[in-house]
Amino acid sequence: MANAFLSQSAGSCEQAPALTVVADPAIAPALTEFAGSFQRSAPPVSGICTSVDVVALPSADVVAGLGSSVRADMWIPDSSLWASQVSAEGVALDVGDPLVISPLVVVAPRPVAEQLGWPDSDLPWGALLAGDANATITDPTTTSEGLATLLAVAAVVGTGDEDRTKLVQAMTVVVRSAVPDVAAAYERITAAGVEAPLFTATEQSVVAHNTAAPANLVVALYPAEGTPVFDYPVIIITTAATSSGKAEASAAFQAALRTPQAMEALQNAGFRAPDGTAREGAGVVDGIRSRAPASMPAPDPAQAAAILRLWAALSLDSQLLAVVDVSGSMKEPVAEGVTRIELTRDAAKTALGLFPASSALGLWAFSVDLDPPNDHVELVPLGLLTDTVGSQTRQQALLAAADGLPDRAGGGTALYDTVLAAFRTVRAAYDPARINSVVLLTDGRNQDDPDSIDLDTLLTTLRAEFDPAQPVPVITIGMGPDADHQTLARISEVTGAKSYRVDNPADIEQVFLDAMVERQCRPNC
Repeated sequence: MANAFLSQSAGSCEQAPALTVVADPAIAPALTEFAGSFQRSAPPVSGICTSVDVVALPSADVVAGLGSSVRADMWIPDSSLWASQVSAEGVALDVGDPLVISPLVVVAPRPVAEQLGWPDSDLPWGALLAGDANATITDPTTTSEGLATLLAVAAVVGTGDEDRTKLVQAMTVVVRSAVPDVAAAYERITAAGVEAPLFTATEQSVVAHNTAAPANLVVALYPAEGTPVFDYPVIIITTAATSSGKAEASAAFQAALRTPQAMEALQNAGFRAPDGTAREGAGVVDGIRSRAPASMPAPDPAQAAAILRLWAALSLDSQLLAVVDVSGSMKEPVAEGVTRIELTRDAAKTALGLFPASSALGLWAFSVDLDPPNDHVELVPLGLLTDTVGSQTRQQALLAAADGLPDRAGGGTALYDTVLAAFRTVRAAYDPARINSVVLLTDGRNQDDPDSIDLDTLLTTLRAEFDPAQPVPVITIGMGPDADHQTLARISEVTGAKSYRVDNPADIEQVFLDAMVERQCRPNC
């Protein structure tokens, strides 16, 4: 950017290297306009004229490149959470107060919003996440809007052990339809109008869209439980190469950004002042409301990291073989006349509903000599959910097979032979584009002697055939007091997996969901 002050006052001061300000793309245009007026009117700093270059760059790119491909003296991301993700050596960040704020809102075409009660009512987060609404989010691994949405979901649903099932189910609703970024979501509005899905974005983006595309007006719906707020902090970046002149220029520009003139320009662009005040006259015409919504507490970085790990687990494609014990003990009533196998059936059906259509799944049942000479029976062969099995899709076949599990219960438990057969089946069909795993549930211990292999042989064989380059973890679930929990833990350990102990049969659904997550984010979840 040319130094207008220098062009008007040639010779009055010495030109310094430009101050580079990297900013979130949403705020960069307003900063660029203000930087021009700043350069024209700012007095020299220690005899040096300040030149400012504003570079629009997504925060994820800044985090990835800071200290190498990205060079900057000041950074204004959309959220202070990004600062905690910077790990570049030799780069110091001084995170200042918010410059402006913008709450996360649900964006909807105006006709759709009116059907949902706009502008007289708020929208509960649950209405967006229950699957009833046509809704999506942006990719949380690369956008603050997507990450903030997941954190809001976790805050509403809860993150305790008893809430994990609800959280996984809520995230699964949106994980399959995520879009790359907010721009892509707005493009759908332009292309499809009222048929486009609702999505989450900053309130400021609503104002910007309506200004640029008045033929496709959108409105901001405000979550009733409160919402995350983007705080746009001013971050001063220093390295060993930062000169005293650059430091003074950064301080001067930051001070100018705090003036009433700068705030007016930013409010006119759709942002709110740090106290939540919108520009004078803001309202329905902009698609927003003048009163600031209730804000949710700022999440900590560890919470954000945990949510992203869970998202990764739910979004990655899988190849999973579920193996269920149908021995006679699984018919034992455990709660209000419900048997272990009936609880397992219901949990398996819930878990199956959480897999993306691009997943590959299979289902076995096992006891002793269930399908001689095998101790297991292949109820549904391993393959894509969208493929046909007979006259139905594999997903339909899996649900039907799960329904029939209670009718198969009887006999002993051929644990060792079944584990090895399942491991070898998945290993033989290994797909490098997927997370390959076995999830096995049993309530007993091996009862197939003398025909069965022994435990030492099983563990030695698994250890010898396990390939870290093509891992097939065997995740085991031991249900009830008679399960051989110690042995199950050893089997899982040999394949780098986790073993679950279920003492309360009512917890089986929760454990099934945890196992589903475990298969993909091992060993970090």
